[in-house]
Amino acid sequence: MVSLIQAIILSIVQGITEWFPISSSGHLAIVQEFFGFQNLDFVVFLHFASLLSVVILYGKDIARLTIISKENMSYILKLILAITPVAIVGYLFREHVRYSFSNMFFMGIFFIVFGILVYSTKSTREIKRTPSKLDAIVIGFAQTLSLFPGISRAGMTMGSALILGIKKEEAVKFSFILAVPIIIGATLLEAKEIALSNIPYTILITSFIITLFISLITVKLLIRVIKTDKFYLFGIYNIILGILIFVWSFFR
Repeated sequence: MVSLIQAIILSIVQGITEWFPISSSGHLAIVQEFFGFQNLDFVVFLHFASLLSVVILYGKDIARLTIISKENMSYILKLILAITPVAIVGYLFREHVRYSFSNMFFMGIFFIVFGILVYSTKSTREIKRTPSKLDAIVIGFAQTLSLFPGISRAGMTMGSALILGIKKEEAVKFSFILAVPIIIGATLLEAKEIALSNIPYTILITSFIITLFISLITVKLLIRVIKTDKFYLFGIYNIILGILIFVWSFFR
């Protein structure tokens, strides 16, 4: 059972980390490890709350995709190509993913490897306005790694898009819109477990509001960071945190 205080702390952590490239699932797993419990269903619920912030800020772009046109059909196809790998891997290896959330050793490694990738975006250049279909497939396969704690979904999609030379604003937009069907799918997959988790509705509502509010602020901050070419700095944070977790795993 999640207490109100624990739920508030987890909501704040989720709101800050979901859209920053620092793995919300990894940070939530660490906090839950500190609390002495693991509740993946509640984590999925918090992800859904964060998703609403993107729907609010990018609502016009999402709504525009419902208009039938050659350009929109092409963009939707790219989203499907990027979604397919993570949907397949997430479904087939669901139990392996669950196990990884309680393994601090592997989580530390994931944070370090992911941090190196994020830092490598420091030397990227914009050479494409939008992702190609091949780019979408590459981004999709990169995104499968984010199923594991320590590797950020937003970080993998934005980072790989930047490495591929895609324009910064488009890399952010593609990553955010790509998150909509993925998080909705994960929420539907865990909906039954969330409903049966016996978490009071007052706690769920409070957590939802806190996560949404902080996520809105985080998204706007991230956009500003990327525009000022400081995205790579998150790599340093991930590497340092990964080393600390890796060391901690030997003394638990």
